[in-house]
Amino acid sequence: MEEKLAPRLEDYLETIYLLEKENKVARVKEIAKARNVKMPTVTEVLKRLSEKGFIKYEPYGYVSTTEKGKNYAEELYRKHRILIKFFKSVLGLPPEDAEREGCLIEHHLSDETVRRIEKLMEILKEKKIKPFEEENGNG
Repeated sequence: MEEKLAPRLEDYLETIYLLEKENKVARVKEIAKARNVKMPTVTEVLKRLSEKGFIKYEPYGYVSTTEKGKNYAEELYRKHRILIKFFKSVLGLPPEDAEREGCLIEHHLSDETVRRIEKLMEILKEKKIKPFEEENGNG
């Protein structure tokens, strides 16, 4: 990722990306619902993302990621999935806690740190090590 977006903008970009994956397009109303905000708030953020070249957006039209936006969102979502998996499988957090924590931290970790977390999970899996299995009543 070259240009670093603010966490709030990253959250919106990730939401748009996921809506596109699910529905082929994203609409302001769907983004507002997914983010639990009012439509004018979404419109303000969309203007900023559009000015930075991450999305294509016309008022009252569809919203779509540009190539730059899609690449950024894919990398962000990859981090998101790795962190949630780490929190659930290694730290033994419940899914809802893992999701919340993953969303909070994904914006602040470098690609290298996430790569190392992913590598750690691979090593633990190979060695069949589950550090918190007994605490969760799974052992």
